[in-house]
Amino acid sequence: MSVTPLETLLAHKVINLAAELSGAEKRVAGALIDHFNRRTGQCDPSLNTLADLIGMSRRTVMRAVARLERLSFFRKVRHGGKFHRNSYEPIWSSFREAEDRWNSRRKFRQQKFGSLNVSPSAGPTRHPEGDGHGHQTYSSNPLYRTLAAKRHEGSAARAAPVMSWSRGLATKLPRKEFEASNPRVPTTSSANVARIAAERRWSDNLRCELSTKVAVYGAIVDFIDEPLRIAATEAELNCRGAGLRLVLQRYRDSAAKMGDRGE
Repeated sequence: MSVTPLETLLAHKVINLAAELSGAEKRVAGALIDHFNRRTGQCDPSLNTLADLIGMSRRTVMRAVARLERLSFFRKVRHGGKFHRNSYEPIWSSFREAEDRWNSRRKFRQQKFGSLNVSPSAGPTRHPEGDGHGHQTYSSNPLYRTLAAKRHEGSAARAAPVMSWSRGLATKLPRKEFEASNPRVPTTSSANVARIAAERRWSDNLRCELSTKVAVYGAIVDFIDEPLRIAATEAELNCRGAGLRLVLQRYRDSAAKMGDRGE
């Protein structure tokens, strides 16, 4: 049975997400999938080749391969071919089962947090006087829903002074002046998290969009290079869905140019 590009892509995804694999084991597994020939089914890189490419010792590669065998991700077959190397057979059913388990966990989490109980009353637009404790109707009321309430212009909450501490002395500043002097700058870690989430979002949208068109999906995956990946992620950060639209448009434009040249 021929192996589709989608299956090799899912294998890489499962390897990256596998919590039971160490960093070295993930790199060895990724290298084995990369050496797999979908047309011939051949996958027989030598241990020395893997060690040189990954940058680790031959013994570490051997331990990683043995671990991948025990977890049923690969099957090792000894053959009498060139230099008597081992042949590695990816167990695609194991990768598909791991993908199903991951999707089930995501679906469970989405269902768990998709419909939180929200107070039926809009409630006060600000905290009570003296910044005392307030109460919500439901304990699971999401915080961002209450903070997102739009405050009226000129309200007491907007005009209230803010305490600013400087060298142990407390001074009162107008809220606008305080916010201007204390801008909220996103940390590097939060920016990276947003970028990773945006890239995962447009790539998942691409896979769902072409789930029934495996050949087209494989062609687009091969077409996506590093500049296009970065551009799609930036577009997705600016607008949800824009990353997928950019990838599809670039692919159509490239296909049209090749058609005009008669390639």
